[in-house]
Amino acid sequence: MATDRVKDYGAFNELPKPTPAPVVTPTSTGLSGVGQYQTVDPGFVRNAFAEADAMKSLGMTKAEIDARGGVSASGYYGDSWNANVNLTDAEYRAAVAGKTGVAQGEAIQAATQAKQQKFFQESGTGYQAPNGVFYKDIDSARAAGALSGTASNSNLSNNAIDKNTRDAYAIIEDTFNSYGLSELAPIIKGYMLAGLGAEQAKLQIKQEPIYKTRFKGNELRLASGLNALTEAEYLGLEDTYSQVMKQYGLGDYFGTTRAARQTKLADVIGGDISAVELKSRISTVVDRVNNADPAIKAQLKEFYPGITETDLVKYFLDPKQTLPQLEEKVTSAEIGAAATGQGLKTSMTSASDLARYGIDRAAAIKGYSTIGGLLPEAQKLSGIYGEAGIDYTQTTAEQEVFKGNASAERKRKQLAALESAQFSGSAGVSAAGLSTTYLRKSASNGGQF
Repeated sequence: MATDRVKDYGAFNELPKPTPAPVVTPTSTGLSGVGQYQTVDPGFVRNAFAEADAMKSLGMTKAEIDARGGVSASGYYGDSWNANVNLTDAEYRAAVAGKTGVAQGEAIQAATQAKQQKFFQESGTGYQAPNGVFYKDIDSARAAGALSGTASNSNLSNNAIDKNTRDAYAIIEDTFNSYGLSELAPIIKGYMLAGLGAEQAKLQIKQEPIYKTRFKGNELRLASGLNALTEAEYLGLEDTYSQVMKQYGLGDYFGTTRAARQTKLADVIGGDISAVELKSRISTVVDRVNNADPAIKAQLKEFYPGITETDLVKYFLDPKQTLPQLEEKVTSAEIGAAATGQGLKTSMTSASDLARYGIDRAAAIKGYSTIGGLLPEAQKLSGIYGEAGIDYTQTTAEQEVFKGNASAERKRKQLAALESAQFSGSAGVSAAGLSTTYLRKSASNGGQF
């Protein structure tokens, strides 16, 4: 049996106004003959959002949707909707207002039956069963149990729902039970009793509060303009995230209960952090901060006060902080720690500048070792020969050692030359005894490590 409806899109009032669908005939470019009607009712109103969602959720193409006459905000296909016997978008919204789950399904069913009965009675085209209710024909009355005088919702479900539909719904229920959503069972049954097709039910379930709570990360993604993940993709990410955390000894970071883990994982999924990026973030904070030289962690917190000891991992999982930004901050801390390890000064500005220049921890350790050896003599000579206007500071040394700055190198060589000239005529003073020995040695290495 062809599916008549997709889902309810009536709540999306912020969308552009839908345009009426054209009346088409069953030609090679018209209706495909899937639905019960050969033309689209002139009163049928297509909804762009509903059609886009049907393409994403059901894998339909635009051509396939056009061949069914489009999709309305209430989820009806154009080839399965008739103004006389089906609910309009406004009628549908009125029927489900304030209701969820089974109550919503029953409301849709009741409103549809009432409209149909009214039409069959007024048009004289229906069949009035012994219980006084009008049906489309005698077969419809028999399927509803009306001919035996026992027309009830339970009889309707027992007689009107075929085995294929029941089997399809059983699969849906089992699937959502595996997601830990057994609470959806009565809601799914309500959809079946309301006559929703299996595919329509899969889409309708996504509007249920229970579902939205379980897959909260998708709600966050949609709010940020990102696409929602499929349930399989979502669950796969949860498993991968958990495996990464266990690998780094943080197995309980997202919580010790299933509900707690799902809530925290939703924030990561909503932040669009891939499994690969998550591993890089955790590796950065664990390997390069927590398990490294304590001076690095101390320097990181000094440079960036927003990073606290109590939840360092949380800071590195914040999607507002991009991975490159986090890596630069850690590298800056490593550079700063290398400087203070040599008794030198550091600042977030200078360390970040070197990090952006491409200096890493190994280069910083080697470079600041060189600077620590030459800077004291260079600064001493800067004071002695102040009239020459040569000021060789730590910043000057960093420019020379880390960036190969020629101007900085000339300053060091000029100071060495001044002292060498000062003592060149002194008796008993050899070149090796001059205080510029280290400066000249460094100069022979081109100012590099």
